[in-house]
Amino acid sequence: MAANRVHVHAAPEEVFAVLADPERYPDWVVGAAGIRDHDEEFPAVGSRFHHKVGSWPVGIRDYTEVTAIDPPARIVLKAKARPLGTVTIALELRESAGGTEVRMEEVPGDRVTSLFVGNPLADAALRVRNAEALARLKRLVEGVPEGDPVRERELSGQRVLVTGGSSGIGLAVAEALVREGARVAILARNELGLAAAKRKLTEAGGEAFAVGADVTDREALAAAIEEAASELGGLDVLVTSAASLSFGRFTETGPDDFDATLATVLGGAVDTVRAALPHLERSRGAVVCVGSIAARMPLPGMAAYTASKHGLVGFLDTIRVELEESGSPVTVSLVNPGAVDTPLWSNLESSTGLLPPEPPFPSVYAPESVADAVLGIIRHPRDEMTAGGLARAQVLFYSYFGAVAKRAMQALARLEHTAGDRPAGEGGLSGGKGAGEVVGGFGGRRSIAVKALGAWDGMLRVVGRG
Repeated sequence: MAANRVHVHAAPEEVFAVLADPERYPDWVVGAAGIRDHDEEFPAVGSRFHHKVGSWPVGIRDYTEVTAIDPPARIVLKAKARPLGTVTIALELRESAGGTEVRMEEVPGDRVTSLFVGNPLADAALRVRNAEALARLKRLVEGVPEGDPVRERELSGQRVLVTGGSSGIGLAVAEALVREGARVAILARNELGLAAAKRKLTEAGGEAFAVGADVTDREALAAAIEEAASELGGLDVLVTSAASLSFGRFTETGPDDFDATLATVLGGAVDTVRAALPHLERSRGAVVCVGSIAARMPLPGMAAYTASKHGLVGFLDTIRVELEESGSPVTVSLVNPGAVDTPLWSNLESSTGLLPPEPPFPSVYAPESVADAVLGIIRHPRDEMTAGGLARAQVLFYSYFGAVAKRAMQALARLEHTAGDRPAGEGGLSGGKGAGEVVGGFGGRRSIAVKALGAWDGMLRVVGRG
């Protein structure tokens, strides 16, 4: 006997409606190639549908008969496929967790069949096959769109939501998108900053909308995303870039500031993806999260931020597998830049009243380089990329030169806490600081590696069109 279960986000009546439609069985039963005909009274007891199993040259024509039924809780089928004998499949439905738990049990229907399938190895194989069948049934009932993920995307006309869009990387991404003809909605806390950012986008000739919400306010965030989707007529791409963080040694950082950083950087990204995902499912869309090299190495003085970016990697890796397994067409990507010249560096929440020294040239990138990397990954989705040659070198150095890298990190930590003389004001954790500014005034440079990748991508697109 092989038994499987699945939870479907739909009422038992909705699930049973699919089971009661013989024409839908090839859509979810593994191996079913098509329905030749069926009795008009199906799914009454004794009624049949006639099917084909397999494909040429080994396709087998036979039938499946209903032997018991109790709508919408149970249906039992006897499936026949000569010369393989018969099996009995019982499908039981019950309300559970706001949806339906479907239990599928398959047993041999005669002695001959039991000789071949009534053993542990055969049962294991049946469980694997029936797990796929139930996964297909779940997608069918829940209405997950058919189709493969989009692997090459033109930006013109795309409907894009960018969080953290009132300044820094988020605004740089929004500017680059409108220049490419995308329709953009920016989301941030600071209404004045949003208005200034929207003016910039409009002056650049783009179509842009602004929606206000704090990404740590789940209800307000969900409402803002619905508003953006309504304004744009749907969503094709989500870019998460909202960030604010605390600076200071872990032992000197208050738990409230630590938790607020986690809530903004990790929790905000998670809740944004959760709210936007249904819209992206319908459009075969893309999620692009702006991460950091802190996802792959420590940043002394920013323990909460580093933990958040590490957590973002784990979250995205996990949902990517889950979405692929469920047949979702949504792609999930992560872009990890190094230090970037944005206003964020002047709006850190400080535990000691001091900020770290200004990031020195040429270690800091211009926000436009990160925007180029984000647009490249929207065009051609990939799981993860580190933006910039220096950023990649930093990650590789930490990964492969353990003891030396740790000493370098210790020296960096000492410099961060003793070499700076910038006083800290009220940080971004206390309220929105975005004011329509892209750069922070630290002299960020364009990434040669990202620029070369963009030129190569552009050449490929021209060749493809030719």
